[in-house]
Amino acid sequence: MRVPKRASGGWIFAPCAYFPTSSSTGSYQDLGSAVYEDAELQKLLCALDGPFDCDEKVYRVRDAQGETIGLIRRIPPINPFVMHTWRIEQPGRPVIFGRNKWSQNNFKEMAWVVLESAVGFLARSSEDGSYLRDRELAWRTAEGKFVMKSCGFGGHDMRLEIEIEARWLDRRLAFAYAMLRDGPAI
Repeated sequence: MRVPKRASGGWIFAPCAYFPTSSSTGSYQDLGSAVYEDAELQKLLCALDGPFDCDEKVYRVRDAQGETIGLIRRIPPINPFVMHTWRIEQPGRPVIFGRNKWSQNNFKEMAWVVLESAVGFLARSSEDGSYLRDRELAWRTAEGKFVMKSCGFGGHDMRLEIEIEARWLDRRLAFAYAMLRDGPAI
């Protein structure tokens, strides 16, 4: 994982956390269930347990000492035409919900989402007809306060970008969410 830092020549994206890579290919196909502070994978930053068996998939996030720092829940969709949502629970803090742009409540906002998605689809479609999928979630409290944004991009250069607004959110929970695959249920 990388974070933007100002350097003498502008901005750089310096590593701040490390996932284990597949030893044979050096790819990120098997991320495992832990994030480390160092490239040698000696200093554990956080680890995921789960998913636990229930209607929702629940992942427990632990720190280096094995203490629970939060839970991440994958909430199944109510409507078969939309994808699942996410919820992050941090002890002593408001629960945050990851909602996509399709979960708008009023017609005017929904119309803009449809138009924006159509234009975006045309802009991202390549000459060979393939399409680079993305999923953008706005993470808010139940009261509607914005906490963070996540945007995942598929394709051969798969990546996830996370922007955190709330200072109180434990960044390790965002790292743990980054370890989870946010695709349709298989």
